Amino acid sequence: MCLPRRYFAETTAGNPDRRIYYLEPGSDPTGRDGIFSKLPSRPWDESSITPLDLSLDAEAAMRTVRDSMFARYDDLVRSDATATVIDIDGGTNALPKYLPPQFPQWDRDLHRRMSSHETLIFGFPPRCCPMNANPNNDAHRVIVDGETNDCACTSPRNYPPGRGVDGGGGGPIVTIVTAFYEIRSKHTAKSYQRWAAELLSTADPMIIFCEPNTTWTDYFVDRRGHAPTILVPLPSSDLRLGKRFPRETLWKGQHDIDPEGDTHHRDVDAMLYVIWLEKLIFLQGAAMLNPAVRINITEDGVKDESVLLYQMREYNYDRDVVISGNNVLTGGNSFIGTYNGISNLYSAYYETFWTMLVTGQFVGSDQKVMYRTCHAYPNVCHIHAPRRYRKWRGMLGELLPGIDGGERIGDPLRLHEFVMSSEEDVVPVPPNGIVDDATSDTVWGARAGRNVK
Repeated sequence: MCLPRRYFAETTAGNPDRRIYYLEPGSDPTGRDGIFSKLPSRPWDESSITPLDLSLDAEAAMRTVRDSMFARYDDLVRSDATATVIDIDGGTNALPKYLPPQFPQWDRDLHRRMSSHETLIFGFPPRCCPMNANPNNDAHRVIVDGETNDCACTSPRNYPPGRGVDGGGGGPIVTIVTAFYEIRSKHTAKSYQRWAAELLSTADPMIIFCEPNTTWTDYFVDRRGHAPTILVPLPSSDLRLGKRFPRETLWKGQHDIDPEGDTHHRDVDAMLYVIWLEKLIFLQGAAMLNPAVRINITEDGVKDESVLLYQMREYNYDRDVVISGNNVLTGGNSFIGTYNGISNLYSAYYETFWTMLVTGQFVGSDQKVMYRTCHAYPNVCHIHAPRRYRKWRGMLGELLPGIDGGERIGDPLRLHEFVMSSEEDVVPVPPNGIVDDATSDTVWGARAGRNVK
């Protein structure tokens, strides 16, 4: 089994703007046995979780959530600050307690924002959950006022009996992580608002990232008063893949080579690529501090190391298509996994993203990067073959564990064996500065993995 190369940020430099990325020391050509292979990336484990008492009054619950997130953020920062720098040629002095920030992140800013007092925490104690906003896949159905206070509702996305925390009944089994940024896209803002209403009606705890000081903030607060919610204000200008990869240069260049640039993506803002590709940063970052609940889908047939994905189209293997990534196989709007699965997918996905970027492939579509990721590292992807394809909102409505009458998670789709080319074994380490063109001589001038000294 081949594991992804992992690029980490050096965290002890005096100037944060000059921190560099380096290839994990000690990794062999298959990505195994790196010097950080035994380090946890989060400052807690499953055995340390004390389920949040959902009956707490609002102030006590919000304080508990915020204090938990800040304590975990503080543990990460302390680990980064005290880590002894690594030099594999001369041995190691001491390892950090937790994994350093991993490309494309270079600091703990996402965690700082989650645990700050600017983040809104509400929805405690949970009120009676609303019914499923779209039980029959009717795009025109809306929630009526009475449903938001319906104590006897039978939505498949309520807290299913016997599937709560530690096997108890009536508790949440999953935390949903989502983000909303209004930019010029393939769909109208009204369409997204309609789809958002369906998602926001769920009873599951939710972490939302959004542009601060916009009408969306009030919209989320109004729609999520019934269930535990963390609303993180994060400006789009601070997204990782936008700050180091500029819209005016790299992402405009990506639009120029977009296979759908003259059709579906003709009028989209290039910032849309950043939003799409940032998803796993949101997901893993939220999972590292998440004080709400964890999900265990191993009993449903998904390995702890894998993330559940939803197949949208028929699978046909073509090596050239896999290399280019120019295909969509799974939905890009839902991933379900344990913390370990999400962490593994994060490493595989952004290693694949960087490899494709420096070899001149189109990376603007997260689904196309995922197509190649799952071929390069099939152990991280549990692709579920549904009864019918192209059901873009089927993951939460039909496949989430514990849904009565929903689909049973099947064996993972078997993908054709894919071996990367020799050129991709020597890709350069991501630079620490702005990348206008990842295929440039400047980027490729430093192929060797840097060792931090």
